[in-house]
Amino acid sequence: MLRASVLAGSAALLAALGYSPLQRPAAGLAATDTVQAGDSVLDPSVLHPYALHRTLTLTRGDTVRPFGRQSEQLVRVGLSGREVLLDVLTFETPNATTVDSSWFDPHALQPIRMRSSNAARSVALDFEGDRVHGATTPATGETARLDRQLGVRPFEWNMFGLAISALPLRPGYRATMPVYVDRFQRVVWYGIQVVGDTSIIRASGYHAPMWEVLATPDSAAPSARFWVSQRHRFVDQVLVWEPGVSILYAR
Repeated sequence: MLRASVLAGSAALLAALGYSPLQRPAAGLAATDTVQAGDSVLDPSVLHPYALHRTLTLTRGDTVRPFGRQSEQLVRVGLSGREVLLDVLTFETPNATTVDSSWFDPHALQPIRMRSSNAARSVALDFEGDRVHGATTPATGETARLDRQLGVRPFEWNMFGLAISALPLRPGYRATMPVYVDRFQRVVWYGIQVVGDTSIIRASGYHAPMWEVLATPDSAAPSARFWVSQRHRFVDQVLVWEPGVSILYAR
């Protein structure tokens, strides 16, 4: 999982593990829908408050090992006199504890602000349509400020899984989506494809129906495979990878 909805924290983790991808030319991504934040193809009504816990498994080369846990809570809160959705992800690993909070519009799924903090740095981003501004403050050193017009209305990395869950998922469905990734301080276009109508087997033996969704970047960035609950419309588990390393977030 990247660092998004269930993807939270892994972008920072992969960076900490020494993977800083180089830019490469964009690849063409076949799609039926081009979906920006606020587009009518999204159905935010399928998103409801929830709380989940996931365990992390890190695979690097031939080595597979547990790598901590993640909790996620989606709630409705007030912000500047209006109701918004807040997604809070707490990510605990042997390296650090990171808390990522993302506020977004419950009707348009447009990001409003993101706050991330751990012992090494804090990140504060604010979104206004196609503009992002904010700052990254390391524990030691100078604050780096950002103010950029992006040219598109992106989703924010931590809420990427929620945005995918709100798509009209069905076998073979395809889309492209712009995602602002704070790790790279740029927009990455992801090709989205439903590659499976499948299930995850619970400990009780119940087969929980899932949409299996592949997210492929158009430039150097993590790829991800989501399993979205067909019943509850949240990301049940996700696998995020870059060359040589992957992290599975699973309930």
